[in-house]
Amino acid sequence: MRLTPAAALITGLSSLFILASPAAPQDPHEPPPPPAPVAPAAPVAPRLELSPEAGAQDIPFDLYSNHIYLRGRVNDSDSLWIVLDSGAGGNVVNASVADRLGLVSEGSTQARGAGGVVASGRVSEVTFRLPGVTLSGPSATIPMDDMVRQSSRAMDGIVGQTLLSRCVARIDYAAHTLDILDAESFHYSGHGTILPLTFEHGLPYVTARLTVPGHAPIKGRFVIDTGSGQSLILTAPFVHKHHVDQAVPKTIQVRGRGVGGQVQSLMGRLTALELGDIRIERPVAALRMSDVGTISAQGTVGNIGGEILRRFTVIFDYPHQRMILEPNPHLGEPLEADMSGLGLRPGPADSHALEVEWLQPDAPAMEAGVREGDLIESVDGRPATELGISGLQPIFRHDGETHRLTIRRGEERLEITFTTHRLI
Repeated sequence: MRLTPAAALITGLSSLFILASPAAPQDPHEPPPPPAPVAPAAPVAPRLELSPEAGAQDIPFDLYSNHIYLRGRVNDSDSLWIVLDSGAGGNVVNASVADRLGLVSEGSTQARGAGGVVASGRVSEVTFRLPGVTLSGPSATIPMDDMVRQSSRAMDGIVGQTLLSRCVARIDYAAHTLDILDAESFHYSGHGTILPLTFEHGLPYVTARLTVPGHAPIKGRFVIDTGSGQSLILTAPFVHKHHVDQAVPKTIQVRGRGVGGQVQSLMGRLTALELGDIRIERPVAALRMSDVGTISAQGTVGNIGGEILRRFTVIFDYPHQRMILEPNPHLGEPLEADMSGLGLRPGPADSHALEVEWLQPDAPAMEAGVREGDLIESVDGRPATELGISGLQPIFRHDGETHRLTIRRGEERLEITFTTHRLI
């Protein structure tokens, strides 16, 4: 069954970044130029220092909406939140944070993200400091405050390819720890699945097999994107070529926000994803129907994000052009989508609430009497703005759970309960 464009579902921050290398301004309606392959190692700058020389181990991180948030500093700032994003081609400072820190842009360019193109500044020398790690060199500045409001979580900076290309990074999603290791002395002796990596614009691609309902497995390349909170995102050319939207039994419409603006997609359930000898059953995938925005290089299948990656300890070994996946206890958990039918956005600044922007027809929230324009003040007794849109995503992904909303509708205050059920 196919739903009309009016149908929608909460996605929050569905995809964080794919950041293009600095380039001349380009018409956002024109397709991007074909990406040229680049070596995984970058030029001399930026510079990476590890302390001690062997690296930095057990760096704690917060996992929020499947994004990796590290405590760090930019230059001599106070403590900030830095996101580790393998889908970012360079370092980034939130533009408002850059202004606060007195970072002066020396030019402007454009960054291409999941939602389209956004203006970007460039600062020639910025130092990112993480525990035991110092990364210095040029950085982009991008306005990210809209996404901060959407997620209710500070996002002050981003590090990606410029860090990962110079070391071995071991991300233990279950323990919420990161190891940054010296690449020359690293030797792997575990039993994980070793997958070769190729690189375009410095971003890591892996070859995998995707099975669409009613079709034989399709082999293709996916970018590995720790900056995406979703399971899978498929490019519009791939969706149209293989008629994926028609092959899945049911789709619903979703909206989210990434660099460049709002993103709209269909969401459906596929048969399987195979990464080497690892088979992931019935993954949920966002199906891009438009070429607006960038989620992976031309000719590739799409994007593998944090909802899949969090089921492993992920070892990025760019210098040896490989990624290693070690399953953790979360591997057997089913991949799910939203089961509430709520489409939310931040409420008015003084409302201390989240606003219902749209509702999925025939979904639990609408059936329970929630209306567009309602202001949700709390969910199960917790302030909605404290949870944030992204924080509500995992709460609403469990079948058969009852939730209580405190809603303000005009001068009324209502208590509405609903019970979740699978929509796809």
